[in-house]
Amino acid sequence: MGRVTSAISLLLLFAISCVVAQQDAKPGACPPPVAVGICDMKCFSDNDCEGSNKCCRTGCGGTVCTISVTARDHVTRAKPGRCPEKPTGPWVCSSACRIDGDCRGRSKCCQNRCGAFACTKPES
Repeated sequence: MGRVTSAISLLLLFAISCVVAQQDAKPGACPPPVAVGICDMKCFSDNDCEGSNKCCRTGCGGTVCTISVTARDHVTRAKPGRCPEKPTGPWVCSSACRIDGDCRGRSKCCQNRCGAFACTKPES
């Protein structure tokens, strides 16, 4: 019974922390989870992060404070140019963006050589 009670207590604590984290959310959105090798919880809510940084998931289930991507309701339009027909560059198989607005400057969110999405210089 002790293990069951402990497991239920941990699940309840996790659920409460998720609700609190949503209430403390800073503007902007987290980038897609990136494989940064940080698999433990470095933060639990945006309030744990300095300035405008957000508490975001890593590729292996941890959390880390990071710069948020631009608020999506203002950047849903596609940027000019087109994605390269034959992607080049490193074989990175985890996505770094979801939409063009996740990318800085003129870069677009395009499929890379591995099929994941990455910020890429557009073709004219």
